Amino acid sequence: MAALVDPGESRRLSRVCQFTIAAARLALRESGLDPAAGLGLVVGTEFGDLASTHAFADGFSRAARRAVCAPVSQTVMNTMVATTAIAVGARELALTLNAPTVAGELAVARATAAVASGRVPAVLAGGVDELDPVVERELERFGFDAERRSEGAAFLVLEPRMSAEARGAPVLGEISAAAWRALPARPWGVGRSRRSPAIEAVLEAAGACAADLGWVYASGSCDDARDRWEEQVLGAALGSVAPVSTLGRLLGRHAGSACCAWRPARGPHARTVAGHGRRDARGACAPGTRPRARAGARRYHVALVVDAA
Repeated sequence: MAALVDPGESRRLSRVCQFTIAAARLALRESGLDPAAGLGLVVGTEFGDLASTHAFADGFSRAARRAVCAPVSQTVMNTMVATTAIAVGARELALTLNAPTVAGELAVARATAAVASGRVPAVLAGGVDELDPVVERELERFGFDAERRSEGAAFLVLEPRMSAEARGAPVLGEISAAAWRALPARPWGVGRSRRSPAIEAVLEAAGACAADLGWVYASGSCDDARDRWEEQVLGAALGSVAPVSTLGRLLGRHAGSACCAWRPARGPHARTVAGHGRRDARGACAPGTRPRARAGARRYHVALVVDAA
């Protein structure tokens, strides 16, 4: 990470912001995209920079003014977007999405919609999370420690296919449809319904059926109850026609995990295209659920259909 975030930056940036900037710079470097042509940024995160927030609170409680002032700018949840937008020159839309289990996928889905609508020429989209001892301890205290968690960041550069091909950029995949819908469930918990309106909507939008899918990427993370529910949801929507894989059970889940999974042969930082395209070697990404910001009684399910380049 030192090669991507210089010492002057690292002194004033929290660890999770450094993760975000490093991954964003890698994605941009590989894509060859010039941010000056118009670049947006969508970051998904489960807990954001809570490490700085509780450091600020501890300093404030001790009336140590230096401890308070140093991290205060990083106690807002959009600090990763703000610092990264400045670092990479992303001057179009900037959006932070907080969502347990599905933040990175939701960021990619929302960015895809922004590019497809013509609102922005290109978007950096992905997820970031860090492991923080205080957060992990509190999750355990509240009984939310069943899943296997990890940390990291991964980003995709999304742009229209014609733009990528005009630049001579390698296209790694094409998002032909994205959808997010609500499912009844407790926060971080399990719902009763096995029907996924998100999967139904994304298959309809892509003009596809379950038999067209070559693989399915899920959000399994060793939380047995939630993993079983997800298997039931996927089974009800897709049957058993495509193999299901997830990095979460092997390496632990963080908000960038799904972005890592889309290009395992070439490393964790990917470029892809937002739009409509070919119908061969198609994959679906339908992981997890997220609580709504309001009552917490319903959660979102995200589904994306990704075509081979």
